[in-house]
Amino acid sequence: MSSDIIVSCTDRWQVYHRLQALDIDCRCSGFQPLKVSLRTPTEALQLWSIVRRVSQPKHVLVKSLQQSWRAPAAER
Repeated sequence: MSSDIIVSCTDRWQVYHRLQALDIDCRCSGFQPLKVSLRTPTEALQLWSIVRRVSQPKHVLVKSLQQSWRAPAAER
């Protein structure tokens, strides 16, 4: 499955390099959307996580992490 991912120009290169490090097939040209080919559900989850990390404000990510630390293991 191939998709165009729309992220800001500055975030696009960060996402691209992280996907490359994870060996996820992606292409990125100047002034074009990031193109990602996902082969597995795990790759889709990794893409979601990377895009979320670069696009969410830091305080939102910190709050989410703090909530997951407080949750009992059975709820995770």
